[in-house]
Amino acid sequence: MRSSKNRIAHNWHLKIISLSLATMLWMTVATETSSEIGMEVPLEYRNIPAKLEITGDTTSMVQVRLRGSSNVIRDISPKDVSTTIDLSKMKTGEKIVALSPQNVQAPFGAEVIRVNPSSVRFNLERTIAKPIPIVPTILGQPSDGYEVDQVSVSPDTIGVEGPESRVNTLDSIATVPIRLDRRESDFEQTADLDVPDPQIRLQHPSPVNVRIEIRRKIQH
Repeated sequence: MRSSKNRIAHNWHLKIISLSLATMLWMTVATETSSEIGMEVPLEYRNIPAKLEITGDTTSMVQVRLRGSSNVIRDISPKDVSTTIDLSKMKTGEKIVALSPQNVQAPFGAEVIRVNPSSVRFNLERTIAKPIPIVPTILGQPSDGYEVDQVSVSPDTIGVEGPESRVNTLDSIATVPIRLDRRESDFEQTADLDVPDPQIRLQHPSPVNVRIEIRRKIQH
């Protein structure tokens, strides 16, 4: 009995101070005003498997609702919050992935209440590559009495890569327009390529050389 009393009495003044501090901390937390804030943050698609890529009208931003003490909430900005989806174990096909507070990383002391939208839809497709013919785009006419004899482009094909569905529907890639401007003689001009789909990438992007041969019209 005496031993127990001694343990209680030992450093009694430090124990009273600790109890007082704990009580004050509890009272401070208990009386803090709870606040909520909503913000728009980027949605990050992580760990995309090799040779696969995302297609479709993918969601790039989401609305996140946070709750916490006023002291915590007022200091949070969108750069402090991240929303991610892990694609590491996904295979090709259409995907509908639920978004929940578990997808959101927020500062300590902030509780994630909800995420909007609650799900995202996208496709995962194979990345393929193949050569595509280059077609020169010619505008205008030579001078009166002249006509275009022959048009050639070098190189005449270019390698492209991208989602399988997009690459397979691409038959050719045009150059930016080349104007004849009433010319009367042969000329050469470099021209960039006008890639019609932002998800299709040129494997070796560079201008191509277009040669246009002009001759006098044959009179009959």
